[in-house]
This record gives sequence, structure tokens and C-alpha cells, in this order.
Amino acid sequence: MTIRIVLLITAMSLLLGGCMSRLTGNEGNFEFSYWTDDKVTDFNKPVAVGAYLDLEVHDVGWHQAVDLSSASFDDQTVLMVDSFDGKDITIEGMGAGGALLSVEGTTTGDQQLTDSVNMLAAVPEVLVLRHSCTSYADAAYLTEQRVWLPFEMEKVNGQPVIGYGYYPVTVDGDAAVLDVDDSTQMHMAFDTAITIGWVELQSDIDDTTLSLDVVTAMDITDVEDPIPFVLEDIDVGDKNAFFVRPMTNGRVVCQADVTKEVQSDTPDICDVRDRDPEQDGSDASYEYGWFEIEGIAAGICQYTVTYPDGSNGLGVSAQFEYEIEP
Repeated sequence: MTIRIVLLITAMSLLLGGCMSRLTGNEGNFEFSYWTDDKVTDFNKPVAVGAYLDLEVHDVGWHQAVDLSSASFDDQTVLMVDSFDGKDITIEGMGAGGALLSVEGTTTGDQQLTDSVNMLAAVPEVLVLRHSCTSYADAAYLTEQRVWLPFEMEKVNGQPVIGYGYYPVTVDGDAAVLDVDDSTQMHMAFDTAITIGWVELQSDIDDTTLSLDVVTAMDITDVEDPIPFVLEDIDVGDKNAFFVRPMTNGRVVCQADVTKEVQSDTPDICDVRDRDPEQDGSDASYEYGWFEIEGIAAGICQYTVTYPDGSNGLGVSAQFEYEIEP
């Protein structure tokens, strides 16, 4: 599996929202859980100081939602309950250390029970910030779009530090603006401007940097080699997904919501058609580059990908090929 496929799959999983990290409380009455993409089996990852985390509380028997009547920490200089309603608790990291969260609530069986869970807060020391489609430190994005940058916070020993609402970056440049309200603990959301320009992101906690080259569709100059999502080969009758991205001056354009055309140049060998990931439930539509190849007969399938708005409206095309097996 190539690094480009790994990056794309990782970006998909991040946008899909991760998995539930769960832990039974100290009294064995309730289960505490939250969504995360970091070390799911380790519940007690520290919440970043200045960040929030949403918890859910269920009973341990039937896993039904608990209707909470109280929720508080024993040391509010470390962690504090921002709000709670029904089964949901939002907590906030206040200072480095540990604190005990104690709750009381009613189960669906009308039992009034209590429980508690030990939790941590920490100041993050490392910021991992990356583009969704390349391992390089700079990539291009189109103007007037919402884009997502995956990120993680850690301690220097590699321990994940979690939570949302705290995004330790300084944005240098006017071509993209960080939307704190729509960012999560798995990605930062940016709105690109109507005009082109460079944006440099500088971590506030370490020396991490990331560059965004904000361009228009007319600035597209090339087509990156498509990524085949093929386990072994494409046989006659098979349909396989491919993924392609435009490029500008040697940089890949991530999350490019732009007009794309694909066509088979050997229709007797293969059928090539655009593919909408929302139609098959992949939920990865933010990457926009999907198309599909179907094997018709054995031979070399030749096909062309075109971005008609590229090269100042003249269009940018590139031909590729893939073998169809009997």
C-alpha cells in the first residue's frame, strides 16, 4: 500500500469521527465514554488545558443512557464540568494534574445511582499538523472553500492530549481563516479567501509549521497520477475506485471541489466514469477526486482526466493507463 493511499485512508477515518473510548466507573455502576481517534483503548488520556471534551454516561448493564442529576470534579483547578444534560457532560481542562469526576443519575430502571472516574489534564507540548492528501509541509487549496487539516496534540513522551476548542496555531496570512467553532479534536477547519495567497501556520507550542498555497481552479497546471484502490488487479467485469487530484506548479491541490472530467480512450477495453462517494456512503466527499474503471475486455485501458478550468480556462488534461486482466 503506497503512502498516498495510507494518507487518504487516514484522512477519511479522521473525518468519519473516530471511535468510542470507554471505561467503567470506580463503583461499577456507570460506563463513561467519549469519541476519539487516539489510542481508543486508553480512556484516561489527558484533556488539554484550555480544551473541552464531551463525555457520555450509560449504565453498565443494558448500556442505556443515564439521566444525570449532578456532575462535578473534586479539584476544579484541574478539570471543571462546563455543563451536563441527560447522559452528556462537557468538561474543560483548567490546569495540569488529575481530578475525580463524581456523578449521580437515574437509570432507565429508575435506580438512583452514583459513580466516579479519575481523569487527567495536561498542557500539550507537541503539535502534529498535516495536510490530508500529502506528507509534504506545503500543499495547495482552492479559494472560497472549507478545508480540513488533521492535527494531534501530544506530550513529549508521545502521550496523546485530547479535546476541542483549543487550537495552538498562529495563522500568518489572509488567504485562510481558522474557524474555531467548527473545528474538532481531530481536525482544524479553515475557510479560504476569495483571493489567492500563501498562509503559514506556526505552532504555538513547538516548531511545527505548515504552508497553504491558496489558488483558483484556473491555476491548475497538471494532474497527479491517480491512486488505484485495487487489491490485486482489475478483471473483465470488475469495477474499481480510483482517486485523482489536480496539481499547481508541482504541488498537489487537496480537497479540490472543482469540475473534473474522466473518459475512456479505449472504450472497447474499459468504461471510465465519475464516481460520487456520497452515493455509495463512503462519506469522503470532501476529497472530491473519485472515479471508477470497469473492465470490458482484456487489454490496456487508456483514459484521460481533464480539469477544464485549469490553465486559465484552456483546460488541463493527462492520459493514464491500467491493465485489464481476463
